[in-house]
Amino acid sequence: MEFNATFIVSIISFIIFTLLMNEILYKPITKIVEEREHVINDNYECANASKDKTTAIYTDRDEKLAKTAASNRQLTAEKLAEANNIAKNKTNEAKQNSAAQIDSAKQEIQSKSEVLNNEVKGRINELAESISAKVLGEC
Repeated sequence: MEFNATFIVSIISFIIFTLLMNEILYKPITKIVEEREHVINDNYECANASKDKTTAIYTDRDEKLAKTAASNRQLTAEKLAEANNIAKNKTNEAKQNSAAQIDSAKQEIQSKSEVLNNEVKGRINELAESISAKVLGEC
């Protein structure tokens, strides 16, 4: 093999070409790829952080919903018991009032009945005297 100046010039040209390509093409492409990887990694970390926050928010929401539901059930039970007590008290009051009114009406009817019986007895006596006076007076 023969080494002459053309071969050396070709080697030097290839080395210069490689260095120029490295500076002009490969380094910018490598820099762009690294920047994109950095952006992708940042976005991935941000997405994971957002996922963790979302999970925490959902867990907190579920806990609050469970507490609220339990509180609502307890409040509903308390209000229902209170309403039943009020209804029972009003029913008892109504029964007592009805019983009192019935007793009052019975006493009133009984007193009126006695008054009417006395009046009827008095009239019967008057009629009996009148009839006996007429019968005796006519005989």
